[in-house]
Amino acid sequence: MQIRSFKLRARDHHVRVVPATDHEGCPFSGPGVDLRGERAEQALEAAGPLFAALAAFEPGVVIRSLSFDLERGRLLATLEPTTPERDARPRVVRIDGGPALQTLLPLIASLATSLSAIATPVLAARPKDHEQREDR
Repeated sequence: MQIRSFKLRARDHHVRVVPATDHEGCPFSGPGVDLRGERAEQALEAAGPLFAALAAFEPGVVIRSLSFDLERGRLLATLEPTTPERDARPRVVRIDGGPALQTLLPLIASLATSLSAIATPVLAARPKDHEQREDR
């Protein structure tokens, strides 16, 4: 399964993976794959090196959520406020290329491979569209 995008909600322990292809290699259409519980924890653990790399740009940062669109090459991260006493709003960071993204791409590719492996059994367990229609 190839991945189109993913969103890691570290604060909520929820991960959504949107495939580009399904578990059989066919173009994917439909809702993304939600990972919760143990699978979400596995996904967030696999994201550890990416989270660490982002923290290296700004030590002390705490990531609430992170999404990446593999087709656009766009990373969005929501960060806990670093000075909550002055401004309690989370910060949003967007990386659309440049040296920062180039540094992160190998980590993102590795994470996408892990997310694919974690999400594939969830997607494979879904009823196929024609089976769903027959049950109605």
